[in-house]
Amino acid sequence: MKFDSKVIYKPRSQPALQRGFFSVVTFAFWMAYAYLWLPLLTLFLWLLGVRTAVFELYLREHQVEPFLLISLPMLALASAVILIAWAEYNRYRFRDKDRRGAHANVDRQDIARAFGSSDEIARSLVASKVAVLRMDDSAAPVGVSTL
Repeated sequence: MKFDSKVIYKPRSQPALQRGFFSVVTFAFWMAYAYLWLPLLTLFLWLLGVRTAVFELYLREHQVEPFLLISLPMLALASAVILIAWAEYNRYRFRDKDRRGAHANVDRQDIARAFGSSDEIARSLVASKVAVLRMDDSAAPVGVSTL
């Protein structure tokens, strides 16, 4: 297969101005898409009684409850601090620890048995990094060509 630069997208090779423009355009279209979902979201929230909750909490007295103005941002800030602290703790705890082990090498007999092929085909597959496997009509390997 021939390399096609249109298929493989490398954003870091684009100029920064072009990347920025595409990011702004993408964000604008996502916002337009989200705006189209607002009527359905409003209906869902109305069915859950959120309008009633807003009326009871904020609009009945024609004023906003000062406790809510202080407590809700503080709760959001506390949640953010706890989540960031937990993420940093895990990053510190698992830093420089590679828990992934190396895979055992597979010998030629296992490869030949798994493919249902001869030892010669398995030897060619082990010796090459890139190979094209030719199959017969019953999907059994009959040959291999290395690139």
